[in-house]
Amino acid sequence: MAVTDSEQVDLLTRFAADVDPLARRVLAAERLPQVCELVREMMGHCLQAPYLEHMWGAGELYAIWGELDDILDGRPVDHGPDTEAVADRELRRAAGEWLDMPRTEAGIRDYAYRWRTRLAERTWI
Repeated sequence: MAVTDSEQVDLLTRFAADVDPLARRVLAAERLPQVCELVREMMGHCLQAPYLEHMWGAGELYAIWGELDDILDGRPVDHGPDTEAVADRELRRAAGEWLDMPRTEAGIRDYAYRWRTRLAERTWI
């Protein structure tokens, strides 16, 4: 089923209403385990209907946030004793940038492109 532009805007608005409070809590969280739990909850929203099926970028957001969460598992690079600090910093950065981006399809595209580039280049190393 094709989604009209107005339906896409409505999906993004509803998605942001679900995810934005979690992203704010990421920024306010005191400890990394809380940050990770909240980011995983954000990821869960990406997989929910109707977002995964009809909202551009839901799968991409899931992959980006998941790859950032993978930093804790030493993927794609083991950061040794800095692993937790790097993961905490980048997960919070992703949440903050999510909150700062325009709530448009172009905003998600720019966000996804920026994070895909960072992840590919590992610019936080």
